Amino acid sequence: MFRHNMFRRIITTVVSIVIVSSLSVTLTEHSANAALRDVEGIAAIVNDEVISLYDVDQRVNLFLTTSGIPNTPETVDRLRTQVLRALVDEKLQLQEAKTVEIAIENDEIDQSMSRLAQQSNMTRDEIVKFLDEKGIIEDTLRSQIEAELAWSQYVRRRYGGRISISDADIEEQYARALEALDQPRYLLSEILINPNGFQDNASIEQTIQEIVKQLQAGVDFGAIARQISSSPSAARGGDMGWVYANQLDPKLQQVITSLAIGQISNPVSTPAGISIIALRNKQEGGGKSPLRNQFDLLQIIVNGDAQKTELASVRAEFKHCTQAEENAKKISGANVTRTGLQPLGAFDTGLQRLVESLDAGQLTDVINSGDNFVLFAVCDRKDDQGVNISKDTIYDNLYSQRLSMLSRRHLRNLRRDSVVEYR
Repeated sequence: MFRHNMFRRIITTVVSIVIVSSLSVTLTEHSANAALRDVEGIAAIVNDEVISLYDVDQRVNLFLTTSGIPNTPETVDRLRTQVLRALVDEKLQLQEAKTVEIAIENDEIDQSMSRLAQQSNMTRDEIVKFLDEKGIIEDTLRSQIEAELAWSQYVRRRYGGRISISDADIEEQYARALEALDQPRYLLSEILINPNGFQDNASIEQTIQEIVKQLQAGVDFGAIARQISSSPSAARGGDMGWVYANQLDPKLQQVITSLAIGQISNPVSTPAGISIIALRNKQEGGGKSPLRNQFDLLQIIVNGDAQKTELASVRAEFKHCTQAEENAKKISGANVTRTGLQPLGAFDTGLQRLVESLDAGQLTDVINSGDNFVLFAVCDRKDDQGVNISKDTIYDNLYSQRLSMLSRRHLRNLRRDSVVEYR
C-alpha cells in the first residue's frame, strides 16, 4: 500500500484530463453521449482517426485509479465527456508531430515507464501488474506517455529557437529577487481557472464548488491542478516553487501571508483568472530549506522471506554503496537502483521521513511494504546552503513560461482547424 500510494502520486504527472464542464459541453450533449456509448463503438473521429468508447472507459479508469477520486456513477458519467476531449487533444498532438516526422520509439516510452517505476519505488512490471489488477491495459498508459513525449518534442522543435530572452528580462527578474531576498519565501501550489472558458457565472461557480469539494475530501491538490489548471505550472501539479510575495498579484500577496502551512485558500479573482493557492511551506528571508537538501539513495527491493534474510545481510555488512550494490545484485530477483543526487522535496513524503535525518553512509531498517521488503542507503548528501539566486535559473523559468504559452496557443489553433466528429 505504501508504494501503491506513491505510485498514485507519481503517475498523475502524465495524467492531464479535465474533470469539470467546459464551454462547449452542455447537459444535453453529456446525456446523449452517455446513451450512445451503449449502442456504438466509436466515441469520436479526429481527422479520420477513431477514438473508441473502450479507449474512453480505459482512460477514465486510469484517472480514477491514480487520482484517488471516489469511483461513483456520477463521477464516471461526468468524466467521460472530459476524458474524450483530452483524448481528442492527444490525437491532434500526435497527428501534428507526425507532420514533421516525429515518432516516439517504444524504447523511449519504456524509459519513461521505468522512471515512473523508480520514483514510486516499484518496478516497471509491478506498475503493469498494479494497473492490470484494476482492469487497465498497459497501452492506456503508454499511449498517454507517447502523446506527451511527441508534443514536447514538436513544440521545442517548432518554437524553441524562436524564443528570445533578453538580458533586460533577466535583470528585471533578478533585481526583483534581490529586493525580496530578506523577505519570507513561500512554497506554493496553484490552481488557475480561466473564467472565459465557461458559459456563465453559474458554470464558474459550479466548477469552483466541485474543486473545493474534492480538495476538502482529501484529493491530491497536484492531481486536480494537472487536470484543470490553465497555468503553466499545471504540468508540475500546480507547483510554483519558492516565490516571494512581491512576485505575485497584490490580491494573492494578501492571501498567502494569512495562510498557515498546509492550508488551502478560498478562490481569489485576479486579472489572470480565479486562483486557489496551497501553502506547502514557508521560509524566513535567506534561510535554508531541508527540502532542498540533496540525497543520493541506493534502493534495494526484494520479495520473499529468504530474500529478506539476504537483504538483512547486505545491511549488516554495509561499508559503502558500491559494495552494497554489488552484493544486492547477487540476490535472486532483487531490484537495485540509485537515484543520483535529488532534492529531498522530490521524494515521496513517506520516503522523506525515512531519510531526512540520515547522513551519508547510513541506512534505513529493512521495510516491509506489503509483498516486498525495501532497504534504503544514503550514498551521498549535500545540505542546502540557503537562497542562491541564479540568472541561469531565471532564464530557464522565463523560457519555460514562454514555451508553455506557445504550446497552448498552437493546440488551440489545432482544435479550431481540425475536423472532429463526436458520436
